[in-house]
Amino acid sequence: MECTQRHGGVWPRLAARHVTAGRKMTLAPLIAGLLCAGAVKAQQKAAPTPGFDILGFIQAATVDPNMCPELNPLLWGGTVTVNGLTLTVPCNTILQMPAAAFTWSQIFDTSGLTGLAPVSSPINALSMNGSTSPTPINQTGLALSDTTGSGGGVFPYPSFEIRAVGNVVKDATGKDQYIVGLIAPISQQGLNLGAGKIGCIDYTNGFLYVGGAPAAPGRACSAANGARVQINDPVGRWGLPHSPDPRFTGDTGNTTIHAATGYPMCVPRTDPAVADDPLCPSGNRPLNGDPRFPVDPFLPMGEALKAFDMRPPPGQAGADPSGFPDSRQQLPVMVGDWIDYSGTLSRDAAGDYISAHTINANLGVFTAPGSQPAYVGVETILLGTAGIAPDGIVQEATNRIFIVGFTTDPTRLIDINAVDVNPCTGVETLRLLGTVDPASQPVRSRFRFHVLGGAFMPPTREMEIVSYTGTTPAVNPDGTPGYANGLGSGRYRLPNFDYIFPENQQFGQPILANNFQDLPFLAQGSGPLFGAGPIVGQLKPWPGSPVPQHVTCTLDGAGPLVTAGPDFVVGPNAFVTLWSNITQDPNAGWPMIQWTQTGGPPVELFDSDTMTPMFASPAVALGDTPPVLTFQITVTDAFGTASASVNVTVLPTSDGFTTGLAQWKFTNPGIHKVGTKGGILSVTVTDTVIDPAISLYVVGFGPMTVDPILGRPNYVFKATGVNPPPMMVTVRSSFGGSIDLPMTFK
Repeated sequence: MECTQRHGGVWPRLAARHVTAGRKMTLAPLIAGLLCAGAVKAQQKAAPTPGFDILGFIQAATVDPNMCPELNPLLWGGTVTVNGLTLTVPCNTILQMPAAAFTWSQIFDTSGLTGLAPVSSPINALSMNGSTSPTPINQTGLALSDTTGSGGGVFPYPSFEIRAVGNVVKDATGKDQYIVGLIAPISQQGLNLGAGKIGCIDYTNGFLYVGGAPAAPGRACSAANGARVQINDPVGRWGLPHSPDPRFTGDTGNTTIHAATGYPMCVPRTDPAVADDPLCPSGNRPLNGDPRFPVDPFLPMGEALKAFDMRPPPGQAGADPSGFPDSRQQLPVMVGDWIDYSGTLSRDAAGDYISAHTINANLGVFTAPGSQPAYVGVETILLGTAGIAPDGIVQEATNRIFIVGFTTDPTRLIDINAVDVNPCTGVETLRLLGTVDPASQPVRSRFRFHVLGGAFMPPTREMEIVSYTGTTPAVNPDGTPGYANGLGSGRYRLPNFDYIFPENQQFGQPILANNFQDLPFLAQGSGPLFGAGPIVGQLKPWPGSPVPQHVTCTLDGAGPLVTAGPDFVVGPNAFVTLWSNITQDPNAGWPMIQWTQTGGPPVELFDSDTMTPMFASPAVALGDTPPVLTFQITVTDAFGTASASVNVTVLPTSDGFTTGLAQWKFTNPGIHKVGTKGGILSVTVTDTVIDPAISLYVVGFGPMTVDPILGRPNYVFKATGVNPPPMMVTVRSSFGGSIDLPMTFK
């Protein structure tokens, strides 16, 4: 008998994905095989594009106008050399600095005070050391090879680091090409952390002297008072405007200059002994011994308090008649405060100093319970990316989430939101991931959202954390700055710097790829750049294989994207369900769905206008050529039409399951909501042959990612994070057998 081969001689496997109501389940891959005369013959399998995560000094960096000449120069990519490797930075890359975001080409243009000046072709930036002479083309001042680096340009110290995460992809000639998917962040030597007590403040120049001896009253600050620290603030958000390089600014929209509780801090623009700064009022720092507040036994009388509770601001019930402290204004740093700071090492005529993008003061300041404004800050974000395992490779993947933050009003709940972005219009939608109660934490003001699994996919570039106390805008309706000098209150928005990508479970297997296709802001784009610029599309070149579908943008929105799942195999005379994944613009309306059979022996499709049609597979005798059935889904909505296909191979049954048990153990009995673990699903089956290529299919959820524990001929599957519990599971074999198991509970 002659064997029929497809796709390079490898039978495809079932590894589909289904998304419904925000829930994403994935299926552990089946081992592909070729059945020929009743035997399985080994075939070479295509290895995935291996992922990489590289951290090191920027040795060289370029921007390449020829990579994507059709795009706006703001979106051009280029290359970066790190640890001897030259990496390709795709067009449409948006990278993270410690507290700001830029496109790749924007870091080559430092001519504007805000760091966001449009670039032209060729890029010709100005140095940021006060000189008006242009920086040479393809220079950032951050690379070791830049002539504007050490001692003579943008920075006197060239040791800038970059963390680049990507995949190794073969180019047209078969050569390995390192293509970057994420850059987060570019910083100077691990963010240059420092800490100490403020010994002196130079109000004229905005310098904090940290870690030295306290200055004598009336004496000017000097090196004896410690390291010089100045906030990198090009717009004057936290004091006088200063910025040796606005690419390393603090986050002027979500304060990175704050107290430990998240309250925004500032450096007075004038010496409080001479004149008070209305945007940074000294009245917001009551003194120890003030009868309105408890006495701090660790402080001398008359020194500024390190911890206190504010009353509601003027105009609200319970406000202090004096008007201070006023929670609508920032909190001034003072001599004696302990701060942790992070920034870039810079130099001026007086010598070295830290240009800080982040300052955290050890101050426990709280706003009045339930009273606006209340402030929020976030310390940690960690999010898994889930993902489907490649053919024959066992992976460890997760969709767990971990967020730690602080609020000045711990009496109110906190919402954790993902920020979904329309790839064409840029319209943003908050997707609630969960709600936490700061009052449940042992540390007052802290909140933690730590869940091992749930409906957190797809990952987003940014998260927004919102207090139930309420929010106030950064800009008032009359155009004046909102609370805290234009920061607003009640919400904190920040990018995720750390995603958990799948990892290998078995040493020696091919290195897994980073699943950038599951990150919509990379695979589909994120709309107009920073809300008003050119449309940021899919990364080009794509850091992986195959390239995901492109979004088709219309005048009104984005056309649909649809997948029908990878090809898979079934046995004869089986009732088979097809699964699809549809991604739509929120304004596109209800989709029209139509499945059709486009290849193979004809079968009758039931529910062909749904995402999950069904059919009965034809009979196939041992020795017959396995038929291949091809099905196509077409989706049409208000903004366009998209199609996808899947091949289903029908193998003669050569095995069968004799016994089986499916059992659900509740993690939180009686509680089933977004953000809970749900339960643990355990499935045990006994097969008639030794077959490691079996998979779990959950009725109502679709294919699932599971951890198989193979004890031939018994097979045990365990899956966590499912919510709510399923009623039925199906176990399938790549040899054609299957068994349906009703769920039992305990």
